[in-house]
Amino acid sequence: MRDYAYLDSATAAALSGLPVMTNLLTVLPSAGHSAADVQRALLDVPHVTSAQSVQAATDALRASLDQFTGILNVAAGVALLLVLLIAYGTASIGTDERAREHATMMAFGLPARTVLGMTATESVLVGVLGTVTGVAAGYGLLAWLTATTIAGVMPEIGVTAALSAGTIAAAVVLGTAAVAAAPLFTLRRLRRTDIPATLRVVE
Repeated sequence: MRDYAYLDSATAAALSGLPVMTNLLTVLPSAGHSAADVQRALLDVPHVTSAQSVQAATDALRASLDQFTGILNVAAGVALLLVLLIAYGTASIGTDERAREHATMMAFGLPARTVLGMTATESVLVGVLGTVTGVAAGYGLLAWLTATTIAGVMPEIGVTAALSAGTIAAAVVLGTAAVAAAPLFTLRRLRRTDIPATLRVVE
């Protein structure tokens, strides 16, 4: 929904029935007065329908963006929880599938914490690769939205796509930490591994 309409003076006068009309007046406060003083004085003038500061539109847009950012933070928290659950499920399944491999390493004297460290290292590498891919794809989508959709809806406001170093660092740390922490929940299972039973071959 657009809230601006542009008409020439003759058409506006014909539609409104007012031969002389001022659509917009920009006023600067004199020394010793604030913008609020000017607003109160202008609203006392007959036929003045609105008096607002120049920053009103910017402040409203900033407030809307803050609300949108808050919603995105909630979505990011839910996504992080899903990542933890998926990572735990993947680590648990991987531990079951590689039980014989882990049992073989422990049979040769490798401690369970070393086996867990190897699994965590593999998970970190996968997490880094997935995070980098996700950040790149997300930035591409953001750049497309700012160049097409936002430019078509709000052409009077220049919006550019940008990623701060803090955002990228947070995405990498959270993405890798969530995946790296998942194998830790399998340490108890590794320590309780029955090596002879796991290595036994059933004909």
